[in-house]
Amino acid sequence: AALRTPASVTGDGKNTIQFLIDKTNEDPRRGYGHEKVLTQIKVDSFTEKMLDEKGYTLDTVPADGELVLLKPTANLSTGGTSTDVTDEVHPSNIFMAERISRIIGLDICGIDIMAPNLKIPITENSGAVLEVNAAPGFRMHIEPSEGIGRNVAEPVIDMLFPRGCDGTIPIIAITGTNGKTTTTRLTAHIAKNAGFKVGYTTSDGVYIQNQLLMKGDCTGPVSAQFVLKDPTVDFAVLECARGGMLKSGLAFQQCNIAIVTNVSADHMGLGGIENIEQMARVKAVVPETVMKNGYAILNADDDLVYDMRRNLHCNVALFSMDENNPRILRHCKRGGLAAVYENGFVTIMKGTWKIRVEKVSNIPITYGGKAMHNIMNTLPAILATYLFRNIKVDDIRDSLTSFIPSPTQTPGRLNLFEFKHFKFLVDYAHNPAGLQLLCDFVSKLDGSPKVGVISATGDRRDE
Repeated sequence: AALRTPASVTGDGKNTIQFLIDKTNEDPRRGYGHEKVLTQIKVDSFTEKMLDEKGYTLDTVPADGELVLLKPTANLSTGGTSTDVTDEVHPSNIFMAERISRIIGLDICGIDIMAPNLKIPITENSGAVLEVNAAPGFRMHIEPSEGIGRNVAEPVIDMLFPRGCDGTIPIIAITGTNGKTTTTRLTAHIAKNAGFKVGYTTSDGVYIQNQLLMKGDCTGPVSAQFVLKDPTVDFAVLECARGGMLKSGLAFQQCNIAIVTNVSADHMGLGGIENIEQMARVKAVVPETVMKNGYAILNADDDLVYDMRRNLHCNVALFSMDENNPRILRHCKRGGLAAVYENGFVTIMKGTWKIRVEKVSNIPITYGGKAMHNIMNTLPAILATYLFRNIKVDDIRDSLTSFIPSPTQTPGRLNLFEFKHFKFLVDYAHNPAGLQLLCDFVSKLDGSPKVGVISATGDRRDE
């Protein structure tokens, strides 16, 4: 608690009020605005009015020891001072202040009281509460003009960032050439169903708790920052594309988990990227940001992605469409974590044990196993979410069966519409590898003839 006193000067019987103001402003503790613990006294219309009411001007010489008030309010921002009176506050006044904050619903507030003192309950000395500030100033408490300084900032920081908590939220960053958006959406869906308030970015837009808040290609750092700055989000899943990384880097210094789906030819000749080896180097930036105790989840079926493990300083988990992939077998033999497609199931493996998470025929985005690329997209998603203790296998299983390929959950990704005499498929495939996977899927669908209509926007200027 601090007793605030309006800006004032004390006469010495020799000097004018203006001289005394100037002398007071020479105090090194006084500055402009809130830059220092005290604020300089400025002469304004309020000052002139108060002096005029006493018959004074700035040239008046007040008597020795005379207190001349210069402002009608006791704000530090207008040159006032403070005296710490914390040890003098009556318990009833403390109870009253705490009750006021609870009634209003504020965990931090400043309560302005007008009273002769706080040594007795203000209900007994004609005191009154003037206002409650949701963003109180700390200067009067941290460095009062008189009395003991109180570190009021420390309990506020401890409340906002409890000891043992680093103030961060889980971040899963997903990169690669194909499959990023579907993997991002599925991962976010699993986290949401496990009880998290999820924010995620995709090439379709930014979503906070499944609400589309920004529409368009939002796979760069600006969109990621939008999610990371949102106080309602406690779990972030961020799609990280080549373009944003080349132009502006990443929106975070570290992430908990990184997924690299694959690397193939796409956007060649842009941003100085002339071949897939250079593209792989760009994509490798994401797993290289994983914190030491985090995980990089890499595609063991892709040589360029698998080789990224050599430059990492974190744990590595692998996924593969082949349960007998030698890389997977070696990795699991050493106690490593992996996800594979085996005997019709998506399965998590570690060492000698395995968990069959769900049968592929029960996972809608795989279309009964026909969409092999969506089986592959499912593997890193289940692996990433399995690594969080708060996400149970049952949460993952339930989420896989409730994630439907549709304009709502996977817009533009393998959306199959069935009409009376034909089927109509919409997909975002836009590079050789993506188109090949799409053709493989279409070849497994019933119906003939099969007609493809391909449309694409340019990704570079005419010149």
